[in-house]
Amino acid sequence: MKPILLGVADTIESEFDPESYKSASTMDKYFQLLFRSVDKLCDFLGTNRSQLAPFLTDFVSIDSLSLGRSGYGHAVRDANDLGFTGVSCHMVDLGGASVGGALHQAYSIVTSNPNAVVLLAAADVPKSVFKQVSDLKRLTETVCHKDYEIDYGATLIALYALLAERQMSESGISISDYNEITHVFRNNAIDNPRAFQFKKELTPKQLSRPLAGPYSTPMIAIVTDHAFATLVTTESKKKELIDKGILKKDAKHVYIAGASHAVHAEYFYQKKSMASPAAIACEKAFSLSGLERKDVDYAWIYDCFTGMIIHQASLYFGVSPKEIATSLKSGKIRTGDKEIPINYGGGILNYQAAMSLSGVTGLIDIASQYDLAVNPIPKKCASHPRVSLLGGNGGIDSINSVVLFATEDNEKPAKAPQISRLIGVNTVDAKDGELCTLLSATTVHFNPGGDKKTPYVLCAVETERGSLLVTNLFDKYNKEILTTENFSFKGKQVKLKFINQKLQACLIE
Repeated sequence: MKPILLGVADTIESEFDPESYKSASTMDKYFQLLFRSVDKLCDFLGTNRSQLAPFLTDFVSIDSLSLGRSGYGHAVRDANDLGFTGVSCHMVDLGGASVGGALHQAYSIVTSNPNAVVLLAAADVPKSVFKQVSDLKRLTETVCHKDYEIDYGATLIALYALLAERQMSESGISISDYNEITHVFRNNAIDNPRAFQFKKELTPKQLSRPLAGPYSTPMIAIVTDHAFATLVTTESKKKELIDKGILKKDAKHVYIAGASHAVHAEYFYQKKSMASPAAIACEKAFSLSGLERKDVDYAWIYDCFTGMIIHQASLYFGVSPKEIATSLKSGKIRTGDKEIPINYGGGILNYQAAMSLSGVTGLIDIASQYDLAVNPIPKKCASHPRVSLLGGNGGIDSINSVVLFATEDNEKPAKAPQISRLIGVNTVDAKDGELCTLLSATTVHFNPGGDKKTPYVLCAVETERGSLLVTNLFDKYNKEILTTENFSFKGKQVKLKFINQKLQACLIE
């Protein structure tokens, strides 16, 4: 018997009085968002916290990174404040893959205990917290390694730009492809009153100002205050709660057919060959479900950056990045003779995104397709998708989560994953005078609070032994190169040299 999801509620800043919300402390904002989400979910299900409390077995939450509010103890306190005691508490910390990871946790709990009733609820307020340059610098320090990355001017955006530059170089994808895809998903959100980009037209000027590599502001996820709540249990337990008058008689649900996540490495420089865990996470979820990729009718692909929609969709469905980029211009993923629509709500590029909670945007999108969202997105499939896929991505493409939803309780048995679960973890092993290959290079125009002044070039290079390292780029006369304009790094060889006490990549020609 597969677990079921009963509904999803999210809460956004605009639901509160603007003046009172603005003047509230960050912790007050956190609890306002959290409590309202849980209460909205309860109302949607025809219950309240007091009625639900005796039947709740587990509470799953997600770290609120902007507040530095992490750890198991905070989940316990939130459960207590919500009025839930005597429950098992769980805390998930997978960055942008956390919502998928929390659903994976609930899936595992209910699969092992058919009597479990699991509440997933969390909030975060990054828009209220990250306002100054020092805050942005602190964010960089949480995702980039001090010695191997930050010293070279690495930022979260710059490292994702390195992934994008390599994708474009290897696949023949252009900046115009990125622009067209970005337009498609802005258009999906522009008529949604709850979307951050509601009625905000995308202009050529916005796309012409890159922050790093191909990425301009519209291609990068927005940051908002956000919260959500959802309930996971089994059909038999749902019937029991209806019979006891705890849930409304016409409560609907969708099955969680499979859920999984895969972790690669903590830092970008550890990503040997710049590999990704996305294909592994997806294969594990499909293997657990017994479903096939051809069964998917709708998908939400995590879009922290435009290039990541292409990257993850390609790995999830086994289609080349170039083919994915072409089909995404119509807002779909083409697999064989089937077209799968994606991100009808516009994704986190356009709707709402609260760092580790950003996958809530996808959960609301998916739930809307099954009439399970308290505040659904306006654009929906003509009928309930038989199977939907929800993706999540954390770190610098270092953690990936995949959840599959279905309208039927698929009884097909789980099967062994068809790909290796092993991807290499890099150890820096590079020497002065060593010849290396440039894997990627990008121009950085934006590094708030960073010591290295923009513009400059950030590179990923690989030694003959396969060791990866991040450097800046210099010419053969040891003069730093400040832009990749009119420069192709594909196949270029560099020599490593110590310059200003840092190991740097110098062009041979």
